Amino acid sequence: MRMIKLKLAFAVLVILLIACEKEIQIDVDPSTPQFVVEASINNRFPLLNYVFISTTIDYFKPDLSLNGVKNAIVYITPGTISGKDTFYNDANRIRLYAVDTIANLIPALDSILSPFSGVYMNPLELLGQTNTAYKLDITIGDKIISAKTYIPKLITVDSIEYRIEPKQGNDTVNRAFVKFWSYDEPAQNNYRFAVKIGFDSLLLGWGAADFYRTFDDEFVNDGVWPYEFFRPFNQGDTLNLYFSHIGRKEFLFWQSFGRADNNGGPFATPGTVKSNVNGAIGSFTGYSVDFKQVILK
Repeated sequence: MRMIKLKLAFAVLVILLIACEKEIQIDVDPSTPQFVVEASINNRFPLLNYVFISTTIDYFKPDLSLNGVKNAIVYITPGTISGKDTFYNDANRIRLYAVDTIANLIPALDSILSPFSGVYMNPLELLGQTNTAYKLDITIGDKIISAKTYIPKLITVDSIEYRIEPKQGNDTVNRAFVKFWSYDEPAQNNYRFAVKIGFDSLLLGWGAADFYRTFDDEFVNDGVWPYEFFRPFNQGDTLNLYFSHIGRKEFLFWQSFGRADNNGGPFATPGTVKSNVNGAIGSFTGYSVDFKQVILK
């Protein structure tokens, strides 16, 4: 167990040393603090499998020193689907470890890792599988929090193309307009993608992306469909696209989160976001991720 934690400490150190910060300005009602959970599991990137636990008071602090919830016991358990039932065997559950407590194992890292609290992960053991259900269990004192999600079938990006247009007006570089194609099957599908611009494609949490889009196939279904970015990129940019197929409950959460974010903050009033977590606010999201990188030459 000590060796696992030591290895995990080095893995987390790599993440935090290259972390970038984003400032988010959202008004949050501080009168009735509640636990907030952002939990993710995907099929491709172990470093994006994590659970972040905070409260509505400090959820939107603009750095990684989020004063998250400490001393939680966190497990994720894969399930076995049989007909309409899903069975979870506790013998298969995987413990996630708090980043700040791992720092205590290596004194030289304590000053770097100790400020990062409330983040629980285990990239050495936890990697999601498509077409698989997962259960999240969190214990904080006598408080029990739980959630379930599902990593659906992988839907891939078939192709990406772009065109370069000469710079105009005050532009200093040529502009690049990007479009990608994917095949949508007859069943209802829900999508969320994240874009990171830069040669280094590593996301340190989904919040490290430059922007996101969440949409379903209400208007385009059962066929190849194009998605064209409304905004242009710069010629020379490296575009990293994390294209994810997600479940309906997870889609409704992120859709409501985005709408509430533009209307006083997602936790400003009760019931604003469509949480799929029991005992807290937030989401446990299973991502079936296809990744593409293109250099806009």
